[in-house]
Amino acid sequence: MLGMPLSRRLRLISATVAAALLALMATATASAIQPGGITDEARKMNDLFWIVTIAGLVVFVLVGAALVYAMIRYRRQGDELPPQFHGGGKIEVAMVGVPVLIVIALFTISMITLVDIDDPAEEDALTVEITGFQFSWQFSYSMADLGTNTDPNADPEDRINIIGTLQPIDTPDDEIRPVLYLPVDEEVEFILISNDVIHSFYVKDFLYKLDLIPGRVNSFAVTPRVTGDYSAQCAELCGTNHALMRFIVRVVERDEFDAWVAAEAARQLGDDALVSSPGTQGD
Repeated sequence: MLGMPLSRRLRLISATVAAALLALMATATASAIQPGGITDEARKMNDLFWIVTIAGLVVFVLVGAALVYAMIRYRRQGDELPPQFHGGGKIEVAMVGVPVLIVIALFTISMITLVDIDDPAEEDALTVEITGFQFSWQFSYSMADLGTNTDPNADPEDRINIIGTLQPIDTPDDEIRPVLYLPVDEEVEFILISNDVIHSFYVKDFLYKLDLIPGRVNSFAVTPRVTGDYSAQCAELCGTNHALMRFIVRVVERDEFDAWVAAEAARQLGDDALVSSPGTQGD
C-alpha cells in the first residue's frame, strides 16, 4: 500500500471506511449490553457477566498492545539476518502461568455465583407450577391459604386452587397473552413441567432460561425486586405455533397480588361473595 499513488490510497481508505460504517448501521438499534435484571439472581448473573467481560477486554488490550509493539519494534530493517535465539524460562512460565491463573480465577467466581443462584428455595417461598404445552402455558399457584388437599372430590375450601391462564391457538397472538402474577420482594419457586415436547421458560429480565422436559421436573427460584410487566416466551422451537407461546410476567405489590388471588379464586370457585377478577390476560 505504501507504493500506491496517494489518490488510490485515499480511495481505498474511503471505501473501507464506508463499508465499515455500512456494516455498523445494521447494529444501530442493537446493544451488546444485557439488561441489568429485576431479580436478586439476575443481578448476580449480571455482575458475573461484567467481571468476565472486563477480564476479557483487559487480556485483549494487553495482548493486542504486545503484538503491535512487537511488529513495530522488531520489524524488518534490511536484508541482514538478525541474531537468532530460542528458549526463555521466565517468559515461558509467564505465558503459561498467567492464563492458567486467569482461568482458575474466572472458574472460581463463576462456580460461586452459579451455586448461589441455584440454591433451593426457602420453605415459605411462593410456589408456581409452570406447565408448557403446544402451544401455551398454564400457571398453577400453591399457597397455604388455599389448602393442601389435592383430592378433586374434596370441598373447594380444602383443595389446592389451580390458577391458570391460557392462550387459545385461534386467537391473534397480539390480543391475548397469559399473565404470570408475582409479588414483589418475595421469593418465588417455579416448578417446570411439559405435557408434550421440550419447551423453554425464558424471561429476559430474569437473565435465566430453563427447559421444560417431558418426564422430568425442573425448578429454580427468584426474588423479583422491580414491579412492572415483562415480556417472556418459550425459547425452544416446539412446533408450528411456537411463536404463540409468549406470556407476560406481572410483578405487583403484595396487596395487589392478594386481591388478584382472591378475585381469581372467586371466579374459579364460583363464589359470588368475592369481587370479580380484575383480569388475567394482558395486551
